Amino acid sequence: MKALWNIIKLELLANLRSRAFFLLTSASVLWMLVMPSVVKSDGTDEGARQLYVHYSLGGVFALVLVSLAAAAAGSLSRDRAAKRLQLTMVRPVRYFLIAAGRYLALLTIGAAELVLAAGILACKTDASRPCDHVLSPILPSVWEEAEDMYEVYMNDVETPKEVRAMSKEDVVALLAAKAPDHYQTVGTNETASWEFAYLGTTDKLSVQLRFTNMYDTREDVNGRFSLGQATGAVSNITQAVAKVPLSGVAGPSDGLARVLTFENHGGSSVMLRPRRDIQLLVEADSLACNLTRATLELVAMLSVALAFAMFLGASLGRSVAVFAVITMLVLTALTPSVVADADEFASEKMDRIGYKIAKFTEKFTRPLGALEPLEKLANDVCVERAEVVRVMTLNLGVYPLLLLMLSALVIPRKQDGL
Repeated sequence: MKALWNIIKLELLANLRSRAFFLLTSASVLWMLVMPSVVKSDGTDEGARQLYVHYSLGGVFALVLVSLAAAAAGSLSRDRAAKRLQLTMVRPVRYFLIAAGRYLALLTIGAAELVLAAGILACKTDASRPCDHVLSPILPSVWEEAEDMYEVYMNDVETPKEVRAMSKEDVVALLAAKAPDHYQTVGTNETASWEFAYLGTTDKLSVQLRFTNMYDTREDVNGRFSLGQATGAVSNITQAVAKVPLSGVAGPSDGLARVLTFENHGGSSVMLRPRRDIQLLVEADSLACNLTRATLELVAMLSVALAFAMFLGASLGRSVAVFAVITMLVLTALTPSVVADADEFASEKMDRIGYKIAKFTEKFTRPLGALEPLEKLANDVCVERAEVVRVMTLNLGVYPLLLLMLSALVIPRKQDGL
């Protein structure tokens, strides 16, 4: 442990002497302070707050990620090229400790920058603002729904001939992809209901919804939501998203208390997508607590990126390793838009192969590309503790350990390389 601590201390001192830490800190603080004047919102206070929460901390995370990942990629490869690793081994010190010490030093710097940015964010926003647990209706999986719809869809006269010629596997995959956009119509004086995995009693419930009709215009919507003894009226929806508080206690967990009903009292039918447009909100804790959980997830995401960059530095030359890291980050940022615009069922085989590659890349890099903790934080959605534990276990524990062990195996085989 003493050898590990000495390596960490030497790496931290090296960053302090090079002024890299102070430059990174200055850039982070400057961004947190000037960001509100750089990014323009939709003109509302709520829109400005959401942009600030998302992009202020997100900008600092991107800055820290790029700078420290490049430093991690160049750390081992630079010393290997200068033949300094051989001198380090005179003690002797295990290769794993060298990689782990430098990784932990850079992670400490990155964590400090993110904590500083989170502290500034907490001071410039209402830290007592509540966040909500978001529950979605209990529905069959998209694949189960697709299987149930297959026969009906293939027997529909309006189904395109091109689709009829496809294999059942492709058609089911197509239906599964479209399942989240299936609409449910609630006619005048009709009642719709959805079951939620909600148990217990609380008086801090809300329903979040998005309403539209077949012409995609926003007309007056009138109705009432009920969950047990808790009720809430909704009318005159003009926003894209509405939050309807429920007054009263939901009641005991007798089955009925978990069923949310909507009675349409308006003069026209209401169309909504149960998988996207209906959510039950249960008030959790404050923005300050949510910010803490989001920051922990960001540190964990930074951790796995630094460990991967350290592995590249152990395996490749400095310039190649840094280039590979920058390329990886660019692909991480671009892949979600590529997947969104691509056609999974394109007629060209190469297009389908390209889509599958992009989809795999998106799945692998999604934590860094989506930054879901910041999205949730900006929209007052609770970053769940179970998710934080899972992300930290994998990204702060399992994955870095495996990557550092691989680095330790690669280093001695690259001692005479670039």
